[in-house]
Amino acid sequence: MIRKLSWLVAALLLALAAYCGGIGWQLSSGLKQMVTVGGPFTNRTLQTRDPLTLDYDGDPQRAFGWPFESVSIASELGPLPAWVIPPAAGAGDIWMVYTHGIGGRREDGYRVASVARPLGITTLLYAYRNDAGAPRSPDGIYSFGLTEWHDLDAAVETARRHGARHIILAAQSMGGAIVGQYLRHAPHTEDVVAAVLDAPALDLRATLQHYVEAKRLPLSGAVTWVATQITPWRVGIRLDDTLTLPVFATRPRFLFDAHGDTDALVPIVISDELKRLRPDMTYVRTHARHVESWSEDPARYRAALRGFLEKVLAAEH
Repeated sequence: MIRKLSWLVAALLLALAAYCGGIGWQLSSGLKQMVTVGGPFTNRTLQTRDPLTLDYDGDPQRAFGWPFESVSIASELGPLPAWVIPPAAGAGDIWMVYTHGIGGRREDGYRVASVARPLGITTLLYAYRNDAGAPRSPDGIYSFGLTEWHDLDAAVETARRHGARHIILAAQSMGGAIVGQYLRHAPHTEDVVAAVLDAPALDLRATLQHYVEAKRLPLSGAVTWVATQITPWRVGIRLDDTLTLPVFATRPRFLFDAHGDTDALVPIVISDELKRLRPDMTYVRTHARHVESWSEDPARYRAALRGFLEKVLAAEH
């Protein structure tokens, strides 16, 4: 009887291990697809109708009739294409540098640029490694800022050479992770006065856990643990290294965040925690899906962002 019970327990434990291992492997495979350049998560159907949507294709002149300058940013992997959009009037020394997310495009920054430009802020929209027209990284993956921050550093240096004295970093999704890694590692960040984030992916471990919980899988805690153990050697990213939430606890001086509570990719708990760490943060909490808080209520988003940028401008002049 004892032997049969032992065999039953052993069989049950083996089945549980197989289940957790199998699902964990599938989850790590999904994450690998997401961060692999050219994978299904990076394919977008582009259009040329509305420049304030996230699949627009066209330069600032085509999009809005705005004048702009094409510049080449010298990075460690090679030249990065970028557009510099001057303000509607005058030429101030406050620049906004925009960083898109996985599979995104520099055109995604038109939303924030449309608010910044009338306020006298110059905007730099750039392509980073693995984007179309930019160099490919040796590993062919998006590393949640662990390598891409070097490209942001190069973009900010370009802004400085063009006259920027105060920097606002704007980003969405994985772009937020790039900003966080930049603030953590770049040697010269004292002129970064503000950050404008949208659904920022500041914790890849929390993002993976969110995905598991959304699937309502049995033993979700065990499955998540297995997936987090498999991911580093399958994907090449140590999850703990992607945690940049603590970076924003103290800097920059001004912080803006927009996030929707129906986001299926980046959990809103990240932004909620950011608000807890930074009670002074301007927080636009919506019911939108991933990076669609603007689309849910453009007027609300624009008003909140404009008020935030006006506060930044008042403090820096």
